[in-house]
Amino acid sequence: MYHGRRTMLPTESATLVEARFMPPRYEPNYAYPLLVLLHGRGGDEQQLVDSMPSLTWRNYVALGLRGLEPIVRGERMVGHSWGPEFARPDRRPVQAENRPSPAEAVRRFLSDGWSDPMDLLEESIFVSIQTTMRALHVHSERIFLVGCGEGAAVAYRMGLCYPERFAGVVAINGWLPGGFRPLGRLHACRSLRVLSVHGEWNTRAPVQHARRDVAVLRAGGLQVAFQSYPCAHRITRPMMNDIDTWLMKQCTNQS
Repeated sequence: MYHGRRTMLPTESATLVEARFMPPRYEPNYAYPLLVLLHGRGGDEQQLVDSMPSLTWRNYVALGLRGLEPIVRGERMVGHSWGPEFARPDRRPVQAENRPSPAEAVRRFLSDGWSDPMDLLEESIFVSIQTTMRALHVHSERIFLVGCGEGAAVAYRMGLCYPERFAGVVAINGWLPGGFRPLGRLHACRSLRVLSVHGEWNTRAPVQHARRDVAVLRAGGLQVAFQSYPCAHRITRPMMNDIDTWLMKQCTNQS
């Protein structure tokens, strides 16, 4: 038995696989903050759920989601990805920036039922959140996106595109994704709280790039906390402690 009761099941739209974390002494009368956990490249829905005990056993419920694209090496699946739109800047293909125009998207939908992959991803994430909120007692104004690597890029995009739906974003060794304007909803985004934590020795996603992303968001008037650590791309105990402290501060401020 997993002490946090992890469950794995498909969402209603059957496009994302999820895992859930519940405190061992789950109190159904308490409205818990919800952490939406988005794994890094090569991970799955369990990656960050398994890290929850290192964060806390009791303060949150969590929803881990699996990226839509499998990663196959040598005819063997080794993990999952969130797609080329969220790849590291040095890996980002040019075509990931070229989404069809609204008119072309409508034409494709009417002709062959084509749907924009980004729209499907966003809808699937919201469906998973709604399903979790029906199953568990979640505070609707304390839903946080927590992503690592590629998952942090997903968290940034979801939070900045729908700031009214989330209380904050935690980006772990992550980056702003391409293909969208991060400050496109400038006025609404200023209510979104952001924490960026990053390894100083991270060669996959250099810390100077994370500092640049933070500077962009701060220039737009967002409240962004940033902290770097003497480590590479791993999630460390000091990172988890600071994330827990920051999350509880946001919840306290909201109340």
